[in-house]
Amino acid sequence: MKQLPLIILFAGVFGLQPALADDTVRYNQVNLSAQVSEQVGNDTMHVTLNTYGEHSDAAQLAAGINRDMEWALSVVKQHQEIKAATGGYQTWPLTTKDGRTTTGWRGQQTLELESKDSEKLSKVIGELQERLKINNMNFTVSDDKRSGVENRLIESALDAFKVRARIVTANLKAREYRVVSINIGSSAQQPPVIYRSRMAMAAMEAESPVAVESGESQVQVNVSGTIELVMP
Repeated sequence: MKQLPLIILFAGVFGLQPALADDTVRYNQVNLSAQVSEQVGNDTMHVTLNTYGEHSDAAQLAAGINRDMEWALSVVKQHQEIKAATGGYQTWPLTTKDGRTTTGWRGQQTLELESKDSEKLSKVIGELQERLKINNMNFTVSDDKRSGVENRLIESALDAFKVRARIVTANLKAREYRVVSINIGSSAQQPPVIYRSRMAMAAMEAESPVAVESGESQVQVNVSGTIELVMP
């Protein structure tokens, strides 16, 4: 069933107010705004993993991390539908309690994965957990899908703005109104998703798919502007 957009209207100050524009005092201007939102199914999965190690020798530590990352990239490259990018590489020393003597080194590097095929990516993550650990997982609406939704909502938001403008015009006994300015903005909000318990369970079994649920995001468009009333 197609979900109808949720329309929430906000009115500005209904008092007739002067505004300065090009040094001319103008009257009978009213600020209005309208917001339209819609719940949209997420279609893109993002996962951040990392390889971690400890060693008494910094060079040996780096070599081990590099081996793990090269192995992970070789696994991911077998799947064209998954985008991969390596993140920052970090190392830090292990010292004695007094901080005077370095006893070893710790290091890690991150791997960022993205795909619209969440089932495929979940299986690959299960395989990668043989050497890497999951740091973060979230879902978003892809740019092309969000753009299509926003374009549709812009029309609804502009219609809602015009409805509010007509109500103000009629209530204040004006002949008509003119649009002085219009601002259009959009945003997408994803609810927080926690996968710690699922990740812990998946980590116990190498190569097991991670249980995921993409959920929805709220895409909204805001229209605000100023109208000028033409009084009798």
